[in-house]
Amino acid sequence: MKYLQLLLHTKAPSNERLLDIALVLSIIPHLFVAKFMMLLYIAIALFFILKDIQRQSLLMVLGLILISLSFFSSYNFSDFSRMQFFVSLVSSLLIFAVTLQKLTKVTNVYLKISPVLLMILSFFFFNSIFMLFYSITTLFIFTLFYIWSRMDATLGEILKFTAKLFLLSLPSVTLMFLLFPRISIEKADYGFRADKYVESGYDGTMKVSSDSISLSNKIIMEALFNDANISNSQLYFRGSTLSEQKGLEWVKNPALRSKDRVANAKEIKEYEVTIYPHAKNWIYALDIPLSEPKRTKRHRDYTLSSDKPLYEKKKYLLKSALSYKLYTDNLSTMLKVDKETNDKTYDALRYVREQKLSPKEKANELVKFFQKQNLSYSLKPTGTNLDDFTDSFLLDSKNGYCVHFASAFASSARMLGIPSRIVTGFKGDKKNMINNYLLVKSSDAHAWVELYFDDEGWVRFDPTTTATTNETPAQTQERLSKEANPYFTKVNHYFLYSKYIINRWILDYDRVKQMQILKELLSDTLYLLKFVFSFLALIALSAVLFFLLKSSRCQDKLMCEMQKLLKALQKHQISKSPHESMHDFLTKTQRELEINLEETSRLYHELKYKKELDGMAFDALREEIQRVKRELKQKS
Repeated sequence: MKYLQLLLHTKAPSNERLLDIALVLSIIPHLFVAKFMMLLYIAIALFFILKDIQRQSLLMVLGLILISLSFFSSYNFSDFSRMQFFVSLVSSLLIFAVTLQKLTKVTNVYLKISPVLLMILSFFFFNSIFMLFYSITTLFIFTLFYIWSRMDATLGEILKFTAKLFLLSLPSVTLMFLLFPRISIEKADYGFRADKYVESGYDGTMKVSSDSISLSNKIIMEALFNDANISNSQLYFRGSTLSEQKGLEWVKNPALRSKDRVANAKEIKEYEVTIYPHAKNWIYALDIPLSEPKRTKRHRDYTLSSDKPLYEKKKYLLKSALSYKLYTDNLSTMLKVDKETNDKTYDALRYVREQKLSPKEKANELVKFFQKQNLSYSLKPTGTNLDDFTDSFLLDSKNGYCVHFASAFASSARMLGIPSRIVTGFKGDKKNMINNYLLVKSSDAHAWVELYFDDEGWVRFDPTTTATTNETPAQTQERLSKEANPYFTKVNHYFLYSKYIINRWILDYDRVKQMQILKELLSDTLYLLKFVFSFLALIALSAVLFFLLKSSRCQDKLMCEMQKLLKALQKHQISKSPHESMHDFLTKTQRELEINLEETSRLYHELKYKKELDGMAFDALREEIQRVKRELKQKS
């Protein structure tokens, strides 16, 4: 606290020192994206500046060589039309110019505006919440430095003044942010991003194994629905459909030319998904997607994929039908199954085949058959013989996870003459939902089965629900999290929800969102009233915070009164240092300004050393301070 008090009472450093701090703050973001040769130049330039080596020509030659080497590997003539290359080159040349100018020890107008230019350029490299808060903090510091360099005041006073300035500007800045015209730069290539990609997701296959799986809380995607009116049983996000079985592996059949078609689409749900980078093309959409966003492809089986692998976060506006019928025109490979390898299962299902049942009734009997096997859901399967997997899983080991259940169910359905295929994707859970925001994690990865009936088309069956001990990966993860910390999961979800809202309405606020808001304001009276009341509430909040900051009182009533005198004296270039006693300060002031402060000093010290504040003496001190302020006003 002692050092903090000293810092808050610090007077403004030289303008050169303030500019140096501003330059450092603005260059820091560029260090994370600069290439090695550029970083080497910055280190050399810093050495020259600190050691005061007046060899500007040498530094210029070194800089040109290192910057050229830095961009040599990625240079070609077409790069000048790309935003990534252009901005990188401009920022490097600006840092180069700043260091050369600093070496001359001459502060010109270009050096003064360079921190702002460097901060603006850094926005092209980063699109993250961290950069948002860093930028706001840096802007606050830049404003503080500018005011501090022009006012003879302590850091504490300037901090308070700048904070009040920010609070007063909050409503107008918000209004400008919402309504200021946006330029559409959708096709610009910004290149660098702050977030690194990690590989996850599917490669279009599913393989049965005896390996255990470990759960991960890695975020796969976020979904924002128009409303929260959606049930758990509808949160199936489709990734890929696998119709061909090759031993233990299920894959897409590239030779299959069947095409699905949707009929009786109902319960249409519009929503926005943000898919995290996974280095694949898969886009996960609610069963069954009806829309095909830009730069995506909807395949014959109603799965979606992007035109390029996802190496950065992508947002998609989607529309799905939660109730539908999905028909196909080719089932030629949907009945192929190895009956000989799994002959025990084939025999066990004989009683179903011998009955005169419809395909739908056979499917219901198959569900009952699975339920009778007392299967258990386990992330660590044991005792399964992969040579005759379906027999071993259903009749012997009887434990496994969604992959085992889906493969065995799809194979068994084909033994009953029911066309089947496996769908891989993610199964969302409303426990991970806040309002209309849903978080989907890696632990929500899932596989289920679709069976085909002539009158209904493809119908979803989730065989994991037949397990007698049915703890899904998401439930296991939730249980372990609660055992470790009952509040951590909930707090984490709210944090991610807040992060998503900031991303959606600040970082990703573009011309499209702006035009949507303007359209709603002009066409929807209720929306307009909500907007106006929200803006008025923001003004009221800013005003309240401003006056609270302005009227914050000293805990020491006596010192609070003396502050009025100290502030009046500051206008005459007289300030009290932290280590200076009040007696010495008043004596010095009386001598310099030729004003009588003896009575002021006497009353102050009399009140200071009394156990209780004397009301009459305090009123006398207040009148004495008013007298001194009047005399000071006359002198000015």
